[in-house]
Amino acid sequence: MLKVKTSVTVVRMALGALAGVALMGPSAYAQEANLITQAEPQAQAAGKEDQSVQHKVYVTGSNLRRLTLETASPVQIITKDELTRGGATSLNEVLRTISANVGGISDTRTNGFSAGAAGLNLRGFGSQATLVLINGRRLAPYAQPEFQTTFVDLNSIPIAAVERVEILKDGASAIYGSEAMAGVVNIILRDSFNGLELGGSYGKSSHNDGEQKRATLSFGAGSLVEDHYNGYVTVDLRQRDPMFLYKRDDYLSTQDLRAWGYKDRRTLYTYPGNIYWTDKATGQLTSRSLDKNCPADRLVPASSVLSAGSTGTACVFDDFKDSSVNAAGKTDRLGITSRLTWQPDATTTVFSELMFNRQKARVTGLLHWVAGQNGQSTPALPITHPQYPKDLIGPDGKTLAGGNGTVRVRASLRDFPGQGQDNTTDFGRYLVGVKGVVQNWDWETALLRTDSKVTSRNTSAILATPFIDAYTSGKFIFGGGAANQTLYDSITASPVNRFKSSLTQLDGKVSGELFNLPAGAVGLAVGTEFRKESLSTDPDPLAVEGELYHQAQLPPGFSNSRRIASVYVESTVPLLKSLEAQLAVRHDHYSDYGNSTTPKVGLKWTATPTLMVRGTYAEGFRAPTLVENSTDVRNAFLQFRDPARCNARYTLGCSASSAYQSGANPALKPETAKSYTIGLAWEPNSSFLATLDLWQIKRVDEISTYNLDKVLADPARYAGDPAVGITRDPLTDADRAAGATAGEVTNIRMLLTNVAVTQIRGADLKLTGRINMGEYGVLTPTLNLSHTQSFKNAPSPNDALIEYAGTRGTPSVQGTLGLAWKKAAYELSADTIFIGKMASVPDRTLECSLGTEGFPALCTGIPSFTVVNLGGSYTGFKNTKLKFSIQNAFDRKPPFHPNDSNNYFADLHDAMGRYFQVTAEYRFK
Repeated sequence: MLKVKTSVTVVRMALGALAGVALMGPSAYAQEANLITQAEPQAQAAGKEDQSVQHKVYVTGSNLRRLTLETASPVQIITKDELTRGGATSLNEVLRTISANVGGISDTRTNGFSAGAAGLNLRGFGSQATLVLINGRRLAPYAQPEFQTTFVDLNSIPIAAVERVEILKDGASAIYGSEAMAGVVNIILRDSFNGLELGGSYGKSSHNDGEQKRATLSFGAGSLVEDHYNGYVTVDLRQRDPMFLYKRDDYLSTQDLRAWGYKDRRTLYTYPGNIYWTDKATGQLTSRSLDKNCPADRLVPASSVLSAGSTGTACVFDDFKDSSVNAAGKTDRLGITSRLTWQPDATTTVFSELMFNRQKARVTGLLHWVAGQNGQSTPALPITHPQYPKDLIGPDGKTLAGGNGTVRVRASLRDFPGQGQDNTTDFGRYLVGVKGVVQNWDWETALLRTDSKVTSRNTSAILATPFIDAYTSGKFIFGGGAANQTLYDSITASPVNRFKSSLTQLDGKVSGELFNLPAGAVGLAVGTEFRKESLSTDPDPLAVEGELYHQAQLPPGFSNSRRIASVYVESTVPLLKSLEAQLAVRHDHYSDYGNSTTPKVGLKWTATPTLMVRGTYAEGFRAPTLVENSTDVRNAFLQFRDPARCNARYTLGCSASSAYQSGANPALKPETAKSYTIGLAWEPNSSFLATLDLWQIKRVDEISTYNLDKVLADPARYAGDPAVGITRDPLTDADRAAGATAGEVTNIRMLLTNVAVTQIRGADLKLTGRINMGEYGVLTPTLNLSHTQSFKNAPSPNDALIEYAGTRGTPSVQGTLGLAWKKAAYELSADTIFIGKMASVPDRTLECSLGTEGFPALCTGIPSFTVVNLGGSYTGFKNTKLKFSIQNAFDRKPPFHPNDSNNYFADLHDAMGRYFQVTAEYRFK
């Protein structure tokens, strides 16, 4: 009920601002372009031309120029003002909040491999199923794969040079090829610029971190109308300091969550450390701290961090409050964008585009740690170690510990500098092309080169062999402080891993009017593309050899490439004066797996001058990425809940960790999809437009790994499957007595395979209006609302579909509500971003894990989250624009939800809090 009520409330807010607009007379804005029947004013030529002339424009999702902005496919357009009015300084800050996006890869993560990079996830289909373009052409994917996920890094595109963003919300493989299954994001750069413009901004959070400084410069010369040329360059510099969780409030800054109805999650990994063993007399675990001066508020009973019945005490550590680990790392960006345009004659245009972006992202302060026990690289504490409990050594020199006779260690190494990740990403895009007009036919051809290079440095790493030797020999002392400095100096390294992704493409197309039917001209576009994609990885030899302590061993480097040849045909056919059909088909040949042919059909019916009905059917495909079909098997450490070792009596497996391998598969087939949309656009007058689109996508042969929760819950089902493997230690008598039903997981192997089926459907509502209030200015309300009615996935083709809509990570309702006011030199805006309530379970077949742990009160769901961003500007000074913005103006905290890494759902929610920013721009004329 809460989910429904919230979505209704959001709609009512928009309708309250828009209700009067729909009833206004058409004369109110007769000078504005009609959105159904006319091209957008921004597509018209500069003001010297006759404004009564109708100009054809390209719209994302079609290779044909057209007069109408609304097509058979739903397209959302975000203008330059909308991109920046809320204080955004990167595309990622805006595009992650659009209603059709579900999470994606965030640049604020401090775990994973791609620090500082960001990618979209339209419809929740995965970042690799969202195609990102610049001016209708592809970009090289981010060079460092996030396991097997590849994506276009939005932070490689400076926002200062972006004119607008067009988001196609249906399948478009017939137009653009692979990846365009869930939708297309087309980033349109400015065509030309004349003059000199300077800008600068400064921002900081209300928690006194995340400080940001930004400077932009744009210079251009020449007029396409008068001089027949134009060239411009835009430089965008941005520096942002890290954000820290310990500076946040309440549950965001601590792991002791008892005040919020959960448990104390502070860990045994403290400085100098804790040791524990099995008592021979009672069979229960007992622990002891190596810190004789542990503060009273950190000294806890062993039963709260080990298992029920454990004895002794432990000194715990709060990873959030007691450390300075970045919650969002430091980033520095330099972006350069340039375009040159020359018109040698009235029908020919030569153009070139250059883009270069360098980003440095640094995550620091991650403490080194030790898990000393059998099965780990650092074994159980040797009996000869100086810190082995003397009371556990018998007269015969043997241990008095019970169970397997070992003493385990958990410690963080605060006397060693914290490790970190320092990524430098160089992104380049270079294009030269020529286009022209012959009679009523447009033609265009271009050569494109784009690449991404990542240099990832692991700072303050520890060499495994000498450290383990020092640990087992007793040379290393827990809490040794300065005494360990000489050892540290001799065993540290800064290994470097390098990655490169590139794409080279030659394309050409011809479009125009083929012949006339009684209802109008038949449009035709024919094109071809030839491209080569490549990806190479060059990990540091120390990482390949597994010589970095407690870091996952990297696989050997690889180099993979392929060639793709494509041909496509698209046509618009006016069946009646009011009925238009869009027909498209594309054939792609891949050198590594074969052929794909994908069609698309669309219909647009203008029922009345104010009402349009539309629908599409599209088939799509996604070729396996160059990392998915390689020999690459990535290693990492994964946190998870182990149902065999997590129950009311035994809780050590409720937040377990293990080595994790995610592997590529050279035999993978492409994913295929079928998508449908049907909708309408209603424009009762030229100041109001409403669109409603229903959509459905079904993807088969989905490339993924099995769901780990299901594998752990039913291991017999997956026994013998080559795509999955769970390795456990034998179950000890002590653990069995304490309530565990299986030994600890020591390794998880999940290989990629064509295994899954996903089917989703939902609805998108868009309302836009413009209210003329006379002397009080102009009010522009907008609403974009997405409702995912169903999100079903089958772990294999033989399994029943499982419902995910409304569960953790898949909100049923997302929306953005914007309200802008402008009068003379003044502008104000308020943008509300809404994410609906989510259930506490990852899918509808599972029980709430928080309830299994004994906290059923926390199983009522993850509440909705609403953030309001405010902005304003003043242009009353000559050639100057002053702006301010307040992101998350009401300082809303993300909803409380304890999980393996944070106390909120970081994939969708943000812990930054209120953020202030001021900007000044000056243009020389």
